[in-house]
Amino acid sequence: ATETQPAAASPWIEIFRIGEARDKAGNLITRGDLDRVVQSYDPQFHEAPVVVGHPASDLPAFGWVDRLATNGDCLLMQEKQVDPEFNKLRQAGRYKKRSASFYVNPDGTVKGLRHVGFLGAQPPQVKGLRDVQFEDKGREFIELDFGEESGMAGENENTLIERLEAWFDAKFGNKAATASFSEADARRIATEAATAAAAPLQTKVTELETKLAKQTADFAEREGKLSGAEQKTQAQEAIARLKGKGKWIPAFSAMGCELLFAELASQSGTIEFGEAAADGKKPQITRLALFENFMEKLPAVVPAGTKFDGKVADRATTVDFGEKADPNSVQLHTLATKRAADKSISYGEALSQVASENPTLTKPGNASAGAV
Repeated sequence: ATETQPAAASPWIEIFRIGEARDKAGNLITRGDLDRVVQSYDPQFHEAPVVVGHPASDLPAFGWVDRLATNGDCLLMQEKQVDPEFNKLRQAGRYKKRSASFYVNPDGTVKGLRHVGFLGAQPPQVKGLRDVQFEDKGREFIELDFGEESGMAGENENTLIERLEAWFDAKFGNKAATASFSEADARRIATEAATAAAAPLQTKVTELETKLAKQTADFAEREGKLSGAEQKTQAQEAIARLKGKGKWIPAFSAMGCELLFAELASQSGTIEFGEAAADGKKPQITRLALFENFMEKLPAVVPAGTKFDGKVADRATTVDFGEKADPNSVQLHTLATKRAADKSISYGEALSQVASENPTLTKPGNASAGAV
């Protein structure tokens, strides 16, 4: 059995270049026109033939356009099913010029590729070629010459070493003729030169990346400190509001409630709470605000009336708590005053000690006024 090897891919061949060519309307053909031709090319709809001259119809096709692409100002094609005899004639220089034929839009601009014609000699007598069957149906088209062929299939293109030798010869005369380099040597030298040239830039990029990383870390640290200070302030402001409304006593601080408020302030984001609005969405509130609202709705724990200023007087002091004073608060105050006098400590310290020893007195209404 004989294996069939897949055909090698055709090289890209230039078939048209932007320059002085104009469309049917007299406008210069642009890169945008070429891009439109490439995008619209579909061999399933119309497979553009490779021909000799510009046939109207029923003339042989010597190949077919497989793909189109643009490169700078040039339109390129890849061929398929090219007749070998015709390809040999092209390589021998029998067809020095080629011309592309384009369909045009009603406004005269180029629309799609019709065929690619090679000019300069009589077509070879090759039997068995598939005839071109144009189905233009009255569509207008325009034929534009490209010029001398270059980059044709089978031509010997200069290697990298040949191009380097030609450059050295032009630059330094015959000295380059004595040099002997392989293709691998040329590529190695080019790679080493490119690496050496890029080394200072790479060093600079590394320095910039290091500085950027440090600046990012410093910024994150500053943001963290600012955020922590802001959260602490929010907790302190919430406690101050509760104190102003008589909903906070020193015993709360002794029990660690201030730490609880600080922790709630540090938690980002909001939660849904309360009745939904007309649009069906529930209000959003922070955890700190939710707990502050809860404490505001509790009964007042600090009695109304004259408040003790925390200083121990040299003589007995009468404090007026009012007719509706909470009995536990009165008793807590009495014990704190006595403790402050007995141990010569501040009223706040005495209150914290008494509250810790008698936690029931920190709750409203648990004992009778005056009970010890």
